[in-house]
Amino acid sequence: MHSLALRRRVSLVSVSALLAVAGTLVSASPALAGDDSTIFGKDNTVAVGDVRYAPATAQDEDGITVDLTYSCDPTPTLYLGYAWRLADERDTEIDSPRGVGQMQPSELTCDGKKHTVAITARTWGDHLPFGEGDPVKITAIVDNREGAPYARRVVVTTI
Repeated sequence: MHSLALRRRVSLVSVSALLAVAGTLVSASPALAGDDSTIFGKDNTVAVGDVRYAPATAQDEDGITVDLTYSCDPTPTLYLGYAWRLADERDTEIDSPRGVGQMQPSELTCDGKKHTVAITARTWGDHLPFGEGDPVKITAIVDNREGAPYARRVVVTTI
């Protein structure tokens, strides 16, 4: 009987400790916890804004322009970019991106504040036609030169 009472007390203490930890995590400051895009550090974030069709020019294929809002810790080695592909059923055979746009570290302002830039990514090779009104999947990322993601956001939206 003594061991049963001891087991109950240990169980109650364990449950109490778990609840205390869970309550601390739930009530953590949003700045400390970051948003869904944060992976390392509270200042490394990325958000997808306006997505626009970028028609072909004499030198380039069709593409899309995406407004990305980013914030990064001060460091000279982070990259900002995104990959896109059509998100509807007619594009299910293509798993790789149809276009990729990127900013080099020298073009970024990493001071912990939010900055917005417009990046255009053109298509390459033979792909299905697309245009305004088509759904696209945007994967925006802030990463280092080794490709480790610091912030990531995946959004499905309409051009």
